[in-house]
Amino acid sequence: MSILITTEATADIPESLFRDDLKIIPMGYTVNGIGYDGDTEKLSNKDFYNAVAQAKSKEDLPQTTMVTSFTATEFFDKYLSQGYDIIHIGFSSKLSGTLDQLNMAAKELKEKYPERKLTVIDSLSASFVEGLVAYYACHKKDEGASYEEIVDYVESIKQNAYGIFVIDDLNHLCRTGRATKNEAFLGTLLQIKPMLYISETGTLEPYKKAMSTKKALKTMLEDFKNVAFDKDKNLLIAVGCADNEPDRALVIDSIKAMGYTNVIPYDVGPVVGTHVGKGMVSIIFMGKERSSFIK
Repeated sequence: MSILITTEATADIPESLFRDDLKIIPMGYTVNGIGYDGDTEKLSNKDFYNAVAQAKSKEDLPQTTMVTSFTATEFFDKYLSQGYDIIHIGFSSKLSGTLDQLNMAAKELKEKYPERKLTVIDSLSASFVEGLVAYYACHKKDEGASYEEIVDYVESIKQNAYGIFVIDDLNHLCRTGRATKNEAFLGTLLQIKPMLYISETGTLEPYKKAMSTKKALKTMLEDFKNVAFDKDKNLLIAVGCADNEPDRALVIDSIKAMGYTNVIPYDVGPVVGTHVGKGMVSIIFMGKERSSFIK
């Protein structure tokens, strides 16, 4: 039996982790009235985040396209018809309607291919938190686990997959409706940097604020240290950014100084980047269950 692990472009999986048995559903977006399919047609990160930064209102922001049941059906059908069984790690159902579309596709295809297996799992995550779960699913497969064992494993670890983020631009949060104009004005004036995390229910929640990027990154690193698994320093840790390589490099160096050896960079792509804005920095890792994060 051949098993594929699949996910969506929201997973922000870096090219260094691509493999033949990990497939990604591309997601489209529109910038300045021009559509990109996210696959053969896409902007560089630099050009995309410049467009995000220049937006003056919500209407000016790039627009993302949800995966439809039609797109998902075409994607899954291609591999089911080749004899693969599929385990899909999906974008949080609390952040998008994509998971509903995937489940609609799965229901239809299970009738068409009754001999094949297709499971859609709600990762309760976004960005490379979702990708990290897919990464570990692939490694469980490498260990020789059965289809059912991989599904059970994914369900057992998804609450240990963390994403914590420092947002650079409160004006961007204002444009997306996540902050008021007054909050954006005062926050920008005082150099306040909001910090967010992905909760156990799969929502993106603010949990702290810091006065300056330096203090925000220091706080994020402390929070990481408090909940990250530290028994195995070779566990994969990913540090992402939305066109902010200098701060990402500082965070990577700080984590390596803690003794962690498997620390990689990743880029926050257009689908997630539309919502977090230019300058964001994140740490993605495995740790204690998310419910313990801000207790």
